[in-house]
Amino acid sequence: MTHCILDLPNEILSMIAFHVIDGTWKNDVRDFVSFTSTCRRLHTLSHDERYWHKMALRRDPNNERPIDHLTWLDYCKKIYLMRTILRNDMKDTVSQYNEDYVCTIQKVLLFPGKIRIYIDERGDNSLGSIQEPTTSTVALVDPDMCYYNENERLLPDGSEFSIADTRSQYLGFLDYSVTLTAEHMDKTFIFRYGHYGYSVARLFELDKTFIDRHNLSPLIKPNINNE
Repeated sequence: MTHCILDLPNEILSMIAFHVIDGTWKNDVRDFVSFTSTCRRLHTLSHDERYWHKMALRRDPNNERPIDHLTWLDYCKKIYLMRTILRNDMKDTVSQYNEDYVCTIQKVLLFPGKIRIYIDERGDNSLGSIQEPTTSTVALVDPDMCYYNENERLLPDGSEFSIADTRSQYLGFLDYSVTLTAEHMDKTFIFRYGHYGYSVARLFELDKTFIDRHNLSPLIKPNINNE
């Protein structure tokens, strides 16, 4: 069988390689590496950037080129366990004080032990300066809860903003130290901008459907004692 496959033209082998990574992406990298390690001829496909480009875009859909002059292969290694939740995959993406002070969640990146939230907060200075973004909080709560207790909330431990104008806009991201565990199954991840007055945005529910759709299982530990 191996000899029959190797007798195929390069174009057909390329189609087979894409088929290997085109299915459920739970094990796309592992399956591709396993397939291309079968023999020397197939191994040459493992250096083809087209495949790594596709697998990288699954993890970072908005990125059309790798950062820091990396190859797609190196970039895919770097973000292998990163997951991107886009706005259209979230239940709610707005935390607002009123119609003039509104924070829009642009996307959420999930890493082992960290959640990064990209925000675009805008205000018109009618009530004074915009609240400091690093006072924004997150929590994992039961789906029927529309608020969270003070001891459940988490403050960011990192941030970066390309625009930081207290009179009009904050554009950037907030990092939160969050380790997803089995205890968080069926919990809702919520976000509230600032330290008071803003509404709570219910970003997503960590149920089985959501976990499977975004291949989150590798990021979820069996329980908190496994950290």
